[in-house]
Amino acid sequence: MKLSIITINRNNRDGLLSTIDSVLLQTARIQFEYIVIDGASIDGSIDLIRSRSGEIDYWISEKDGGIYNAMNKGVAQAQGEYCLFLNSGDTLNDSDVVRDVLPHLDDLHDFVIGSIFEGKNRTTVPDPITFLWMYKASIPHSGAFIRRSLLLKYPYDETLKIVSDWKFFLKALIIDNVSYKLIERPIACFDKTGISSTQPLKVEEERRKVLDELIPPRITLDYLQFTQGNGYQNTDYDRFYIKMRKYRYGKVFYKLNVLTMRFIACFRKGARFAREYKW
Repeated sequence: MKLSIITINRNNRDGLLSTIDSVLLQTARIQFEYIVIDGASIDGSIDLIRSRSGEIDYWISEKDGGIYNAMNKGVAQAQGEYCLFLNSGDTLNDSDVVRDVLPHLDDLHDFVIGSIFEGKNRTTVPDPITFLWMYKASIPHSGAFIRRSLLLKYPYDETLKIVSDWKFFLKALIIDNVSYKLIERPIACFDKTGISSTQPLKVEEERRKVLDELIPPRITLDYLQFTQGNGYQNTDYDRFYIKMRKYRYGKVFYKLNVLTMRFIACFRKGARFAREYKW
């Protein structure tokens, strides 16, 4: 089996219906397996799954430890060489997605990554995928076909609630430098009502935790300078404000500091310009 498509769900019956329909309408249906992991939903999701169970290769509904526990369960059941996570509410872009992607799953790359739509906006991944880009963004899960052996090597960190997928991509693509292939094909339409889209402060908090765990501070300091400070000089002063970001309102305080530094820099340039032209 070349591909496993995995859907996790909890109390999102309407979103689950859209997801299941988009998967089961694939023209290459017999060339992949479909797995649904439900977290003991009480909104009618289980009845929906049962009604489609003849077309779903494996499903289970039981209490779990959250999103990433459910995703790890899906990986454990998968038989495909590659996995695609299409969580409830997400839909495949059209009925030919699997047919068009299967030739790219050629065992030469650990990831095959396409684009996704977020509303009317199309999200793509740059080439090369750099640490700087990963620092600010992430691989769209619903657009990434992932070698299952990697998901077994780096299981999702179930202590995280929102960014464990980002941690997985960071470890595999940046730290372990695994292979990937980008394709222009739109893969999925992303449901923007999920937790990662609605709790940005929690996302930021968990990302900092992951960076502290995986990346030495002397490296993240440089990247924080690029992404937040617009390249002003590294000093102990900067490090003080970086530490302040860990505390309540620290991020706001840090940004105010950055804006102040930029204002001072612009003022100095203006004063220098005035002196040169004797205004």
